[in-house]
Parts: sequence; C-alpha cells; structure tokens
Amino acid sequence: MKKILLFLLLTTLFPAQEHDYKHQSNKHSFSDAERWAKIFENPDRDEWQQPDLVIQSMNIEPNDIIVDIGSATGYFPVRFAKVVHQGNVVGVDVEKDMVDYLNHRAQEESIHNLKSILGEFHDPKIPLPVDIVFICNTYHHIEDRVEYFKNIKRKFKQDGKLVIVDFRKGDLPVGPPDEHKLSPEDVIMELGKAGYLLTDHQKDLPYQYMLTFILGDT
Repeated sequence: MKKILLFLLLTTLFPAQEHDYKHQSNKHSFSDAERWAKIFENPDRDEWQQPDLVIQSMNIEPNDIIVDIGSATGYFPVRFAKVVHQGNVVGVDVEKDMVDYLNHRAQEESIHNLKSILGEFHDPKIPLPVDIVFICNTYHHIEDRVEYFKNIKRKFKQDGKLVIVDFRKGDLPVGPPDEHKLSPEDVIMELGKAGYLLTDHQKDLPYQYMLTFILGDT
C-alpha cells in the first residue's frame, strides 16, 4: 500500500514526475501521515475527483455500512460518514500510520460513525457484512484481483454492491501512465470471473470511469 499511495501521490498530484516513480519511491516514506494528508486532502483534487458526483451516483442509504479499501487519510471516508448518519464507514489501509491518522481525524472531527482498520495486501480484513465496498484509484494496483474479489464476496450483504473508480486510458493531466491503467472492459471482465455483475457504468467524471457491481450467482 505504501507504493500504491506513493504512486497515486506522484502521478495524480504531480503528473510531471510520473516516469520517476521507481526512483522516487525509494526516497519517500509514509510514516508521516500528517505531512501526506496536506497533499491527499488538497482541495484542488476536488476539481477532477468530483466527490459529490461520485457519492450522488452511489445511491447511498442513510443506514448503509461502507468499506473504503485504500482509505489513506480519509478523502472519501469522511464524506461517506456524513451521508450515512445512521450507518457506519470503515476505512481499510495496510499502512499503520494512515490507519492511526484517520482514526485520530475521526476523533478530532467528532465523526463517531467512522473508523479505520489495518488490512493486509491480500486480505482487507473487512470486519462485518457491508452494503458497499468502495475502491478509488487503487483497483489497478491489486494483485491476483480475481481471487482477491472472490475472497471478499462473503463480506457483502445479500444486496451489497462494489464500486470501482479508476483512471481511463489516454493522455490525461492526472493519473498514472497508460501501462499502469486498466480499461473499464478489463475490470468488468475480471470481476465477472470473480462472480460480480455490472449494473452501472458512470462516464461523467473528467478522467475516470465509475463501475458498480452486484454479487452474481458464481
């Protein structure tokens, strides 16, 4: 997850450095979450990430339980918590400093329905049946994706859904280079193999696609 977060940082917020990722990753640490939060939570991100549109498109219910895999410093989890005021939000990260930061942030901002937990690279450790699993700008970094998503199917409620937001291919001002991207068709194919059914393909984001899935029969 350190490489995931660093890659997202360098290529999304500093696209001119995207080709130096391997070189830069040896120099940076995410032990100082307070420092990185100033970048991850930069309001300039709102212009292209469009969190309000994403949340509106998810059709969230007030009592939903949402898990954000790759939650970092809480860009989306904090927003989710304000929508599910009768539900709960769980952030998952494999970097302990990020987990501690988000839990402290929730406490400081009196967000009582948000907590962050420490996951593993091959197991997000989702603690309870959930209504929505949300993954933003992280899907293309997950290894053994078919098995990964097969293994978390049991963590969904019967009518639960999986929401994937990631970067489209092409020459974009933000996001990773094309060799690190997956087309929406690739994601749909992989998750179909894992037993998920596509219900919506949102194309209104400036640089990203948004795919919504439900559990299939397999």
